[in-house]
Amino acid sequence: MTMVDIFQLEPYSHFQSYSSWFRRDRLNYLQAQHLNFPKSATCILHLGCYRTFYVRRSRFAQRRTKMSPFIDAAAENGRSTPAPLDTLNLPSVASPDAPKLYNWTNVNERGYEINEEPMDTKHPLKIIILGAGASGINFLKTAQDKLENIELVCYEKNKNVGGTWLENTYPGVACDIPSVSYQFTWKPHIWPEYYSSGNEIWKYLRGIVDEYNLAQYIRFEHSICGTEWLEDAGKWKVLVQGPDGQVKEDICDVFLNAGGVLNNFRYPNIEGLWTFKGKLMHTAKWDNEFDLKDKRVAVIGAGSSGAQVIPSILPHVKKLHSFVKSPTWITAGFAQRFAGPDGGNFSYTDAQKAQLQRDDKVYLAYRKMIESELGQRFRFLMKDGPEALAARKFSEQEMRRKLNGHEEIIEAIVPKDFTIGCRRPTPGEGFLEALVNPITSVHTRQMQRITRDGFIAHDGTAHEVDVIVCATGFDTSWVPRFPVKAHGKNLQDTWREDGPLSYLGVGVPQLPNYFLCLGPYAPLAVGSLLPVIEVYTNYIISAVTKMQKEKIKSLTPRLDPALAFREHHDLYVQRTAWSGPCSSWFKQGRLNGPMTMYPGSRVHFFDLLGSPRYEDFDIRYKSINQWAYLGNGFHMREFDGRDTTYWMGLLDEQDRQPKYNEEIILPK
Repeated sequence: MTMVDIFQLEPYSHFQSYSSWFRRDRLNYLQAQHLNFPKSATCILHLGCYRTFYVRRSRFAQRRTKMSPFIDAAAENGRSTPAPLDTLNLPSVASPDAPKLYNWTNVNERGYEINEEPMDTKHPLKIIILGAGASGINFLKTAQDKLENIELVCYEKNKNVGGTWLENTYPGVACDIPSVSYQFTWKPHIWPEYYSSGNEIWKYLRGIVDEYNLAQYIRFEHSICGTEWLEDAGKWKVLVQGPDGQVKEDICDVFLNAGGVLNNFRYPNIEGLWTFKGKLMHTAKWDNEFDLKDKRVAVIGAGSSGAQVIPSILPHVKKLHSFVKSPTWITAGFAQRFAGPDGGNFSYTDAQKAQLQRDDKVYLAYRKMIESELGQRFRFLMKDGPEALAARKFSEQEMRRKLNGHEEIIEAIVPKDFTIGCRRPTPGEGFLEALVNPITSVHTRQMQRITRDGFIAHDGTAHEVDVIVCATGFDTSWVPRFPVKAHGKNLQDTWREDGPLSYLGVGVPQLPNYFLCLGPYAPLAVGSLLPVIEVYTNYIISAVTKMQKEKIKSLTPRLDPALAFREHHDLYVQRTAWSGPCSSWFKQGRLNGPMTMYPGSRVHFFDLLGSPRYEDFDIRYKSINQWAYLGNGFHMREFDGRDTTYWMGLLDEQDRQPKYNEEIILPK
């Protein structure tokens, strides 16, 4: 067998000019590299991958047939992102066996060992996500697009996706943010109305799950009932209850709580509530099979859900009792400047929808115009500022006009000592008009108690009703519904005792590898939450990618930056409407409850959360040397098909190694 016979040349044209050199001078080349080959072995060089094999001459034919081909998966599949390490064409000097092949020392006296792989190798991680609402759906889609070597598992307590838009199905449920803003920027949709119904939003979210096959990651009817950080392993132990009631254990590297804010509804603390023998419903658990026609109905609460359900059921009921015990600003929907008459909803015409469908530039301009209008509302929150004073004057005039001279109701419901924004404004198209309808009785003080047949009003008058609807909101204490244990502490206990403290709404101080989406201090008060969810998701994706590339065991927000942020927050919010004397879910339903608002505008938030501030984290590595991820000195980009001269610019705007024309400027 000749030297030429035992060299297998890969069909890469840019290597062909070197093939004769390798054939002619291979023995001298090997000697120059100081390689100690067994005398009974011959070297086979795959020029396409630069990988060296040792094969005994006597068994060459047999071993050659068993060799796995080294295929550049990135090039064949047109990938612009790194391929798994075991599918790449690695030169022998960059292979895991290189130290043995070339007699290199790769371990020192301290025990530090070179990580024999290229820099930018993505190590496998498992992420468990709680919740398949908007946050969970966006994370799954983004992770599917941007992450590699990741296992995703999403546990959802319901039978379907959608979160709040699945659970809230009461009459009139809708979003008070314009439809074109309440959508993901990467998935623009043609909406039927300016303000979309809850069902339309749910169909939008469900459509995303179906289109991108995201259900493959979701375990429906599974509730997380406990989590614990395992310090030595650097992983989270997660207890999950399945539909059969059995609790099983799962393990992950990263835990994402995407359960949202308004997901744990609460009934009012009123004497006799559970003695009522009629129909008792919460707006977050509506019975759509129950017919309200000609029923006597009491609705407790005048927040967003109460303001939507009352005008919706009014035409069907025989008698309506509305309890409005706290003053509140009833306004038109957000971005009302571009809404219908009187700030109301309207349906897009077929011509308008067709224009938005066919002209992406026009649709983007329309969306940006409305989003810009939403962003300017932050100015209304500045206490005693000209925008705040003008908004208050206009809203009071509108409320008085719609209440049509009913001074008792005006006196009770129009706020006197706090401005718009102290509580979340309550857009309620038709709500004020419903309060002055002849079949409606408005109660501005809390009832004494509930009886078997109805309720006793504050003045001792007994009223019989067939239905009691509790539009009384949610538990907004931020305390997790299950134990979150780490370092001997339970986050439930910490937040109950000391109040909620997060790191920028995306992490929790001293909790490793634990992320939030819309946690305390998230910008919940101004504009659409879906772009905010995207910002948080991209932030978490960046952190996870860093963990993979740098072999990070744990990434933990430090306590001192979180406390410093809270100090800035507590001082800043004093200039805002949020600090006014009102009870609000912003303050956990209390007059002077702890606030956890984002202290800035939407633009302000998007800039701050644009990329992680790793100086605010305690980072622990899997290796004893934090620079172990530098690896063998090579970079994955050199082998996975991406452009190896990317810093000069990309040809055709694609991060892919070009196929060069070597004769492009050769002299003729």
